[in-house]
Amino acid sequence: MSDCTHQARLALDDDARLKVVRKMYELRFKEKPPEKRSVQQLRGIEGARVKKMYQLFAQQYRVKWKQRNYDPKNWNASDPVNQCISAATACLYGVTEAAILAAGYAPAVGFIHTGKPLSFVYDIADLFKFDTVLPIAFKTAASRKGPYERNVRLGCRDAFRQTKLLKKIIPTIEEVLGAGEMKTPLPPEESVLPAFPEPESIGDAGHRS
Repeated sequence: MSDCTHQARLALDDDARLKVVRKMYELRFKEKPPEKRSVQQLRGIEGARVKKMYQLFAQQYRVKWKQRNYDPKNWNASDPVNQCISAATACLYGVTEAAILAAGYAPAVGFIHTGKPLSFVYDIADLFKFDTVLPIAFKTAASRKGPYERNVRLGCRDAFRQTKLLKKIIPTIEEVLGAGEMKTPLPPEESVLPAFPEPESIGDAGHRS
């Protein structure tokens, strides 16, 4: 059974899915979620807390903030802080998707987010968003120095290297899915290990050798 099959089994089992979502909530907000809440109820609580976090970042960096607002088809219609947030989350999604694929999981099989090609990417990226890219986005917007998108990308690149984010994502995925309390599948007996070991990379994580 593949890792993505195990992931799908967890997502399709109501009890296991709720346990995974509760673990995601706990990791994101550093506290256990309220008891006896459905996935939908936890999603509502999460949404309210996320709005509050945006407001706190805006106050901290003294940035004018109304709401999260962006149009993918019209980049320039957003204000600078929303442009910075969009650029920052795009960087995080890219790194997260790479980690998910490297670990053998399916980006589309989500638990909180569903019905999108990158649902699981959004689930996992949200666990790191407030500690990594959002401070960079608000700080860049507060600087009032463009080009915002480029400055955000450079800031995210440096933060990902300094925090070794790529190495943290896969263990976090394992921890989250392990909360579903379904036995992790073993590799098939007929599976064959690589004939030659992977050469050690001379570059940073996320770079091709």
